[in-house]
Amino acid sequence: MAVTVTYEWPVAGITAPTTTQMSKRNIVTATVIKTADGDTTATVTHNLQLTAAQLAAGFPKITLTPLLLLFYTTLPFVASVTATTAVITMATTGGTGNASAQFRVTVERPTSKTK
Repeated sequence: MAVTVTYEWPVAGITAPTTTQMSKRNIVTATVIKTADGDTTATVTHNLQLTAAQLAAGFPKITLTPLLLLFYTTLPFVASVTATTAVITMATTGGTGNASAQFRVTVERPTSKTK
């Protein structure tokens, strides 16, 4: 596998947090490492169990934070979001030039004092 998702919070490692673990948490963080030019997707499993109404309202909040300069050559973006996952798509340049990208993904549940 040339794209690795390593979770940092609330679990550590390559296994995503479970729905039980996320029932009392509002944030998931993971590091995505892209090590081959031709690989273009990473699936981050957040298991927040979002409703259709929350998804339609633009939630969850997803932040991509560069950890290496090559983040800017892969141009990652959030391609799709479901109740339990976020798919990040990255550019490819026909096989050369954008390997070794690394970035942090932070997925936040919709919360506020009024919700």
